[in-house]
Amino acid sequence: MKELRTEIEIRATPEKVWAIFTDFASYPLWNPFIRKFEGTPAPGERVAITLRLGRRMVNLRPTVTVMIAPRRLYWLARQFLPHLFDVERRFVLEPVGPSGCRFIQSETGSGVLAPLLMPLLRRQILDGYRRLGVALKERVEQAG
Repeated sequence: MKELRTEIEIRATPEKVWAIFTDFASYPLWNPFIRKFEGTPAPGERVAITLRLGRRMVNLRPTVTVMIAPRRLYWLARQFLPHLFDVERRFVLEPVGPSGCRFIQSETGSGVLAPLLMPLLRRQILDGYRRLGVALKERVEQAG
C-alpha cells in the first residue's frame, strides 16, 4: 500500500470548515481539484466525482465508506475490477485550539496496479490536494 497525505491549518472551527467543505454544489465555483461531487454522501452510497489531475479530468464513482459530520468523509474508488487498483480517500478535520482546525487529505492505494500507478500519479494528486487545501482555507477564512 502507498499513502499520500497533505494537511493545512485553517483559522476556523471544524464545524465552519465542514459547512463549506460539504457544500458540494458550490465546488465548481472554488474547488480546483474536485470539480464535481454529486450524490448523497452517506455510507454505502455511490457518488459521482470529477477530479482535475493535471490537465485531465477524471470521473469516478466511489462508494462513501465513512461520513461523520463534522470530522470525516472517506470513500473507496475501485478502478477497473476490485483489487486491481483501489483507492481509499480520506478527508479529516481535527480541532487545533479553540478556534482552528487541521484539514487532512490522504489516500491509500492498494491492489495489483497500485505499486505502478501511485508513483505515476503522486505529483498530480499531491498538487490537487494542496490546491484544494489552500482554496478551502481562503474560502473559509474570507467568509469569517
